[in-house]
Amino acid sequence: MGRKKTTEKKMCLSCGKMKHAKDDFFISNNQFHAANDFRHPVCKECLKKDLDYNNIESICAILRELDRPFLFDLWQKTLQESEVKKKEPFGLYIKNVQLAYKGYTYKDSIFEPTEDSSMQLSENEMSDNALIQETSNKDSGIVFSELDLKNKDYVIRHVGYDPFEYEREEDKRNLYNKLVDYLDDSTLEDPFKLPAVIEIVRTFNQIDKINAAIAAVDTRQIANNTGGLKGLIDAKSNLLKSILQIARENGISVNYNNNKSKGAGTLSGIIKQLHEIGIDTAEINLFDIETCEGMKQVADISNRSILEQLMLNESDYTEMIAEQRKMIVEMQEKIEKLEEENRLLKLKIKHYEKDGTIELKQVGDTYQ
Repeated sequence: MGRKKTTEKKMCLSCGKMKHAKDDFFISNNQFHAANDFRHPVCKECLKKDLDYNNIESICAILRELDRPFLFDLWQKTLQESEVKKKEPFGLYIKNVQLAYKGYTYKDSIFEPTEDSSMQLSENEMSDNALIQETSNKDSGIVFSELDLKNKDYVIRHVGYDPFEYEREEDKRNLYNKLVDYLDDSTLEDPFKLPAVIEIVRTFNQIDKINAAIAAVDTRQIANNTGGLKGLIDAKSNLLKSILQIARENGISVNYNNNKSKGAGTLSGIIKQLHEIGIDTAEINLFDIETCEGMKQVADISNRSILEQLMLNESDYTEMIAEQRKMIVEMQEKIEKLEEENRLLKLKIKHYEKDGTIELKQVGDTYQ
């Protein structure tokens, strides 16, 4: 049974709040949720409210609801991934199951490590494997940078297999690096779009080879090579037409995409993608941005421009000062109230540290 298109928002049966159907509800394999667009009727936040990572039963209870498998090896790998990405493990686990074990149900669960499992590697062993792989690539004359290896790992982990396993070694780096740009949520969740983008990446790689062949043609021999050159240009044209047709039929290009991922291409979207790849230097310091001298100068210029255009008179200034004074008084009252609450909280903490008991009585607006 296929999944119909999700609605914009839906109500959680637990908290009663209206939330985004796609982002805030887990995809379920439970046939009882078929009429609900195969989304669990309780939101992610409510489902995970009583989740205890020290108790596997609490995890399995939610997986039974979703009719998703508990796979010991995948769970251990997800825990490692969550530590690296600083993300909540259960959501990552559901995503990994959806990508690699989409058709599995709870009855397919595996509660013990498999004998051939490679997921229990220590950090040092994983680093050694990466070093061996990189050394092997160097021995074959192909150098993979750290970013290349991360892109390859990202592609294999999210696609669920190596889509370029049988490609030429000298082409793989280019293929992995290009495919990463296509792997957004809309692509990974669509069983038709994912093979299409893989095929597009392969075709672009062939076009790169044709461009290299055309560039290698000696300009002094063009008159003698017109047949071969025309053949290369025609082949390139046919490949481009093939790419455009695939993009149009699967809604991949910007012009034909009716299901663009929200935030794709924005600063936050790019930062998110870099985090998923594992680029730690993608971190930004918002405090530095808001307090840097350049931003301050831009704000000052903007404020001066606004004042010049408003052309305020003396009456306007008087009204503004009165309004500002009113706001200052209100803020001072709030600050004093918060400071008093803070003092009382510190007092409570102090008493709890001593004997765990304290009793404060309210007298008017203060506590004694």
